[in-house]
Amino acid sequence: MESNENFTLSPSDSNQQQRDKVQIESDRNRTVIAVAEGEIVERFGSASAEYIKSYRGVDNETGQRFAKGLADIAKHKVNPDYATQNIKQQAGYSAEIATTGRDNAEAIINGDTVRTIRSDDLKEYGRNHNVVDRVKIQDGVIVEGSQSQMKFVGDRDQLLKNIAKDDGKFSRYRGVKLELPSEQYEGAAEHCRQQAADLRQKAIEAEAAGKQNVADKLRRDAENYDQLAGNVCDSGLTTRQAIFYREHPGIATAIDIARTSHRAGIEGAKTGAAVGSAISLVVNIFNIAQQKKTLGEAAEDIVVNTAKAAAVGYGTAFAGSAIKAGLQQSEKQALRSIAGTSAPALVVNICLSLGVSIKRYVNNEIDEAQLLHEIGEKGAGMLSSGMMAALGQVAIPIPVVGAAIGGMIGYTLSSIFYQSALEAARGAALSRARLAQIRAVETEARACIAQQQALLDEFIAREIPQLHKDTQRLFKAISGEAGNIDGLAFAVNDFATLLGFQLQFQTMSEFEDFMDSDKPLML
Repeated sequence: MESNENFTLSPSDSNQQQRDKVQIESDRNRTVIAVAEGEIVERFGSASAEYIKSYRGVDNETGQRFAKGLADIAKHKVNPDYATQNIKQQAGYSAEIATTGRDNAEAIINGDTVRTIRSDDLKEYGRNHNVVDRVKIQDGVIVEGSQSQMKFVGDRDQLLKNIAKDDGKFSRYRGVKLELPSEQYEGAAEHCRQQAADLRQKAIEAEAAGKQNVADKLRRDAENYDQLAGNVCDSGLTTRQAIFYREHPGIATAIDIARTSHRAGIEGAKTGAAVGSAISLVVNIFNIAQQKKTLGEAAEDIVVNTAKAAAVGYGTAFAGSAIKAGLQQSEKQALRSIAGTSAPALVVNICLSLGVSIKRYVNNEIDEAQLLHEIGEKGAGMLSSGMMAALGQVAIPIPVVGAAIGGMIGYTLSSIFYQSALEAARGAALSRARLAQIRAVETEARACIAQQQALLDEFIAREIPQLHKDTQRLFKAISGEAGNIDGLAFAVNDFATLLGFQLQFQTMSEFEDFMDSDKPLML
C-alpha cells in the first residue's frame, strides 16, 4: 500500500480539525482560569485543612499531636444511666475543638496571622485547665485578653449567676471571655445588665434597712454582672450542632469542608468570569475587526463565554480547595508536597479535558488511536502549561498576569508540537494494524518533549535570574520620575534588545522627529 503525502482533507477531516481547534482553545482557557485561581485554592484549601486537623487530632504538616480530636471524643464511653448528661458534656469538648478549627480556617481565609489554640495543647496551661479553654496566639505570643472559657450547659441564667455571685460556684471564670452556645448567647448580655440593675436596687433597699454588709455584697455581685455582660460571646455553634459534632464527627467535618469549598467556588466564579470575559473580549474584538462577526454576535459570545468561565471557575476552586486540604494533611510526604503545587487547581481542568476525549471514544466518535492521541496531547499540554505558568510568573512578576500568559503559551506550544509530531500518523485511523506505529510515534514525541523540557530547565537556571533583574530595572524606570522621558525610553529599549527586538525610537527627540516626518510607524 503506497502512502500519499499530498492528500486533500475530506469535509469530515476538516470538521474534525475545527473541533480539535475549539477543544484546544477551550483547554487553554480553562488552564488560564485554573492558574489565575491558584491563590484562591491555596487559601481556602489551607482553611479546609484545619477541619481535618480538628477531626484527626494531628497536624501532619508539622507532626504536632493535639490532646484530642473530634474522632477521639466520639469514641468516649457513655454511661447509660446518664446518657443525655454525658453526651452534652462531651459535646462541650467537641465544641471546643470544632470552633478552634473554624476560627483558624476563617483566619486563613481572611489573611489573619492570629491562630486559636486549645489550652490543652499549650504547655503554659497543661491539660484540663480549670479556667481557660482556648487562647489566641500571634507570632508565638498569647494575645492579651484572648483567654476564654466555653460552657455548654442547660440553664444559662443559673450559669451566669454562679459566675457573678461573689461566692459563686464558677466565680473563677470572671475576667475571661465566656463562650456560650449561639441560642444562649442571644440576650445574655442584656440579662446580665438587668440583673446588675436589680441588684443595685436591692442594695439601696438593704442600705435603707441598715444592712450595710448585705448592700455591699449586692453591689459587688452587680459589678460582677456588669463585667460578665462585656465578656459573654457567641461560640459560633448551637448546642444541637455541638452534639452533632460529638455523634457524627466525620459527617460534620465533611460539611465544614463542603461549606468552605463552596465559598472558594463563589470566589473562583468571580475570577473565572473576569478572566473568561477578558479573553472573549479580545478574541471577539479581533473577529469584529476581521469582519468575521457582527457586534451583536460578538456581544452574545462574550456573555456566553463569561458564564461558562464562571462555571469552570466555580468548579475549579471548589474541587481544588477540597483536594488541596486532603493533600496538605496527608500522612505521606509525597502527597503533601503536591499540595504546594498548582496540581489541585488543575485537577478540574484535566478531568474536563480528558473527559471530553473519553466520552467521544465511548460514543464511537473516535477510535483507540485518536483517543491515545488526544490524551497524550492534552497530558503534555497540562504539564507544560503548569511549567510555563511558573516561568511566566517569574518573567512577568505581576500577580496572575505572568502566570496566565505563561500558561497560554505553554499549552499552545505543546499542543502545536504534539500535533505536528503525530500529523504523519493521522491516516492510521483507516488501519487498526498501524496502532503500534502510532504508539511508537507517541513515544518518540514524548521523548522529544522531555528533551525540550530539560533544555528549558537549563534555560531557566541560566537566563531567568537575569531576565527577572532586567524586568525589575524596567519597572523601576517606569515608576520613576515622570519627567525623565529619555531615561524611560532607554530602559524600554534596553529591555526590548534583551528580548531580541530593536525599537524604532531610542530617544524622545527621535520620536518628535518622526512625528514631524512622513515615515511609516514600524510595529
